Amino acid sequence: NRVQKWAPGAESGVTVAGGNGYGSAANQLATPRDVYVDKTGNVYITDADNNRIQKWEPGALSGITVAGGNGFGKGNNQFDGPQSLYVDSTGNLFVSDRANDRIQKWAPGATSGITVASGIEGGDSTSLNNPKGIYVNKDGIVYISDYFNHRIQKWVPGMNYGITVAGGKGVGKTATKLY
Repeated sequence: NRVQKWAPGAESGVTVAGGNGYGSAANQLATPRDVYVDKTGNVYITDADNNRIQKWEPGALSGITVAGGNGFGKGNNQFDGPQSLYVDSTGNLFVSDRANDRIQKWAPGATSGITVASGIEGGDSTSLNNPKGIYVNKDGIVYISDYFNHRIQKWVPGMNYGITVAGGKGVGKTATKLY
């Protein structure tokens, strides 16, 4: 329940977030899943069991909740098992909200997010099933690892469906399938 920074060649790491046991206090984390470090050294963490995203500034002894933190649920100010995150160049935060089968976008300082991909469990082009990893390119296109559908989905801003760019042909280990 901590994030460690390991410098090249180091024999030990330095705790940059958490490390104060499992919990929900500002200086604690509970099952962190993903980390993103911005250009100024801020560390963003998916604090999964607390259903929140924490931001730890360089040298901070505690984090600031920048998304979620309102218990688990389906509300636009809640998450249910956040997995991965991405911060774009303007500070927008994108979060894969796994159990809600959606990708949420939180503008800097926002108290709630907006759904930019799905929110419906399923396997067709308008749905996701347990989204995990995400990446957002400079044009705002979101790439999603749609875990239980064994595919990578591409969601263009403003569209209500995704395009399969890899996998999606069932489970397997051949060149056309993902597992």
